[in-house]
Amino acid sequence: MTVKQFIKNICKSLGNNNKSIYPVVAIATANGIFRPAFTMLKKGENPESKKYAALRECLTEIIAVPTYWFSGVLLGKCGKKIVDKAMDIKFANMEKNGKLLSENVKLHMKNSAIKKGQSGLMLIGVCFAAGVIIPGLCSACVTPIMNKIKKENITQQPLQQVYSTNLRPAFKSFYGMKVGGL
Repeated sequence: MTVKQFIKNICKSLGNNNKSIYPVVAIATANGIFRPAFTMLKKGENPESKKYAALRECLTEIIAVPTYWFSGVLLGKCGKKIVDKAMDIKFANMEKNGKLLSENVKLHMKNSAIKKGQSGLMLIGVCFAAGVIIPGLCSACVTPIMNKIKKENITQQPLQQVYSTNLRPAFKSFYGMKVGGL
């Protein structure tokens, strides 16, 4: 199998099984790897502050990945049950009104509606996890974990401003406005 065919198969598979969980989990995983790495690469920062921030970022994403997955799958399963019942009610109402459908048509309509319902509720589950569940879990879990590791939140020293007694405006006038001066 060539590389081109391998990539084509992956793209086709992801397109056929499009779930909102996949990109969100991929992004959270990448954030869990790259954010701490970039935080540790910052120059001029206190090393203890960098370690603390990188560890918090990593813990946040470790919490986020399974939470996205669980909430998306859970609401997707709820979507299947909800749509299944709703379609049964819809078919019963159609039969009452005299519109008869074959079992194959009903099955096709039901499967299509279930797929859409699962996708929609899965997206809602992922969004709910991002906006409510993950911030709550991080508030409840990350601070105690950081305290167990005995890291303290180190704040940076504020930069001291150097004042000169001989300050001059950078520009005397810019269309009637003073810029950079006192």
